[in-house]
This record gives sequence, structure tokens and C-alpha cells, in this order.
Amino acid sequence: MKTNLFLLVFITILSINTFSQEHEQEKKNLLTVALGYTYIPKGSAPEAEEADGVFIPSLGIDYFRRLHPRWEIGIMADIELGEYVIFEKDLNRENAVLLAAMVNFNLNKHINFFAGSGMEFEKHKNLGIIRLGGEYVFKLPKTWVISPGFFFDFKEGTDTWSLSVAIGKEF
Repeated sequence: MKTNLFLLVFITILSINTFSQEHEQEKKNLLTVALGYTYIPKGSAPEAEEADGVFIPSLGIDYFRRLHPRWEIGIMADIELGEYVIFEKDLNRENAVLLAAMVNFNLNKHINFFAGSGMEFEKHKNLGIIRLGGEYVFKLPKTWVISPGFFFDFKEGTDTWSLSVAIGKEF
């Protein structure tokens, strides 16, 4: 009788553990909010007389869907919260919004590489972009993540790079 009870409890615990692992693997979606800074090497503040580079704060929201343990597709949407000029191209930029379709390769459970393209929308001129980047993912309890990242945007002669920290939830 005690052996049967022990066996029943053991099988139940194994079943719960197996179900929990399967449930965890089913989380294929990730939604994050990112805070960062974008550096524009050829940019300057609107009142400046020469281009000496400028940092602009940025806010982003990203969505990714896992297709395979190593591959994800998604969308990155960022807004640069500031104004700058690029004298070389005679461009004024103010609160530019970037939308990019991305592919993500998971090198391992912590390191991800991104590549994609899209558009940067701004009231003076819209620019096509190609984005490359990477991030390091820290897994937190209850499917939360924190990810510091680095991104390089190629934009019609106004290339920029960004550093950000994203906080997100897998579901």
C-alpha cells in the first residue's frame, strides 16, 4: 500500500514537472519596452554651428515571435525624443519614429543578434534604414527579461548607433 502511494505521488510530481517544462517552452512571444540613447556622429544640436555629434534619448517597444529555438521574427518601433540637425545632408530631425521588421538569431540562451530593415518617419524627410545589433538577455523569474542592447542603423548617410536597456515579458 505504501509503495503504491509512493509510486502515485512520484508519478504525479513527474507529471507536474513535465507539464511545467512544456508550458514554459510554449512561451513563443516577447514584448519589451526599451529606454536608450541614440548617438548621431554627424548630428548636432539645432543651435550649434558645426556637427560635433549628439546623443538623443529614445524609447522603444518591440514584439518578437519565436519560430524555432534559435530564430525569431519581430517588429521594433523606436522614437527619438529630441531634435537635431545634420548639416552635411541639410536635414532637420525632430522626434523621428523608426519602424523595422527584424529577424533575431539566438546564439545561445543569453546572446541574440538582430538584422532587419524599415523606415524612419519624420516630418521633414523619411529615411530608409537597415538595422544590425545584438543584446544580452537576463532571464528573470515569472518569464520577465532584462536585455541591454547595442544597435547600428544605416540611414542614407546619417548612420547612428544606439545603446538601450529593454524590460520585457515572455508569454
